[in-house]
Amino acid sequence: MCFRPATVNQVDHKCPECGTNNLPEATMCARCFAPMTPLSEEDVAAQLAAKEAGMPAPAAPAAPAAPAAPMAPGAPAAPKDDNAVYF
Repeated sequence: MCFRPATVNQVDHKCPECGTNNLPEATMCARCFAPMTPLSEEDVAAQLAAKEAGMPAPAAPAAPAAPAAPMAPGAPAAPKDDNAVYF
């Protein structure tokens, strides 16, 4: 289970050099290390509001399927009798 904040994947903070999407608080690109200006809280809030206005709510995940019924065990093999007398 992931407890990462949802805003990490929703906010666009593209590097001006390579175009990599970075965290809003990044001061340098995670890929090319180019200097970047961190996004302000107002910029993040504005981006999230704009995306929420144009996007429907995400669907709830489906429930997992029930496991199959277990199989009945087979009969054990007959014990081998080494002292048996055969006629």
